Amino acid sequence: MNGERHLSQRRMSGAQVSRKWGALLLALLFGGVAFAAYFFILRCIDGCGPYHYTASVADLDSDGDVDVLLSGLRHESDSIFWAGAVLWINQGQGVFTRHEGDFGGPSTAVGDLDGDRDMDIARLDFGATVFLNQGGLQNGTEGDFRSAFSIRSAAHPPIGSTPGAVLLGDLNNDGRLDGVVSYCCALAGEQTTRTDGDPPNFPVWVWINTPGNRDLTLVDDLPMRPALGDLDGDGDLDMYAAGLPPSGSAYDSADRVLLNDGSGRFVDSGQRLANTRLVGTAASGSVALGDVDGDRDLDALVSTAAGALIWINQGGLQAGQRGLLAQAGQPMGLGPVEAVFLVDLDADGDADALVAGKTEATVWSNDGQASFHDSGQRLLYSERHGLATGDFDLDGDMDVVSTSLDAYRVWFNRGDGRLE
Repeated sequence: MNGERHLSQRRMSGAQVSRKWGALLLALLFGGVAFAAYFFILRCIDGCGPYHYTASVADLDSDGDVDVLLSGLRHESDSIFWAGAVLWINQGQGVFTRHEGDFGGPSTAVGDLDGDRDMDIARLDFGATVFLNQGGLQNGTEGDFRSAFSIRSAAHPPIGSTPGAVLLGDLNNDGRLDGVVSYCCALAGEQTTRTDGDPPNFPVWVWINTPGNRDLTLVDDLPMRPALGDLDGDGDLDMYAAGLPPSGSAYDSADRVLLNDGSGRFVDSGQRLANTRLVGTAASGSVALGDVDGDRDLDALVSTAAGALIWINQGGLQAGQRGLLAQAGQPMGLGPVEAVFLVDLDADGDADALVAGKTEATVWSNDGQASFHDSGQRLLYSERHGLATGDFDLDGDMDVVSTSLDAYRVWFNRGDGRLE
């Protein structure tokens, strides 16, 4: 009898242990789910996914030093993205403070749009929205931006798609800044052909800044990452249009050179400049224009999926060849490139190259004849950072800054191109 009681007690102890282990496993399971949810909410909403960050530099608060406007884009998929922007206001000597506002977007541009001698903001958002600086003629606070008006196409409203870029420049030489609005990287499965009368799927638009004009005019229906500069030497701004076809489409990915007729109307020069690219990626297609061979015309540094390439403008070398580009054949860097810059870092009078990937930028020194060599410098940052160049400490040479939504770092130039 006593033996049976002891056996029963042992059996009851085993059941109790099983229940305890079951409760523990259940607690661990729920705890793991809770932790995963916590991680996603606190980290992944702003900390996961592929990113594309860009930065613009200008004196936003009119205090004599250069500030930074950061635009950020994170893709969850081809059709879902998060976007935002922050200002990094330079307090002098390259020390920045963060300033938020409602001007955030996937792409922004800075310039004096209302002619009051302070910097305004244009934001990409199914067209563009202009935020006017409240300094200048407004007699308000410099660096305080308020939404003023939106620019849309009356004939064919821009469609919903993952974003492209917005640029500012005087396209018709009337002394006022105009705008270029482009879209790229269409939604997965989106129609890539259109019938007559249908709005374009991947529009590029121009806005001429004349009193009362809020209408965008269609330039082309290809997705592009454009850059503005006088490529043919006739005194107006042309467009290097980096082709960026959506995934699965039959679009020609070759870059184009679109020439301005002087009034802001662009004509395709017929050039097709083939660059290696990852189809449908939002990170490719960055372009920088500058004179890299010392012949006083604009050449192009273009990001590709296999480094950055130089296209040499033939205008300074051969009569009648202005605006015609030929590949220099010297790739810079390895793998996909996010952003490219042409800037004189070593103060020798020619444009050097800054080639930026997701988490590392390389500095390439120019010998003045478009021959670049790797300086060995590596600027490290996270993929949540966007790069910009400028004289942030007002010492007369060009520095480099990386900014994210919540942090920044400045590499100060020693005067000889060495960044520390």
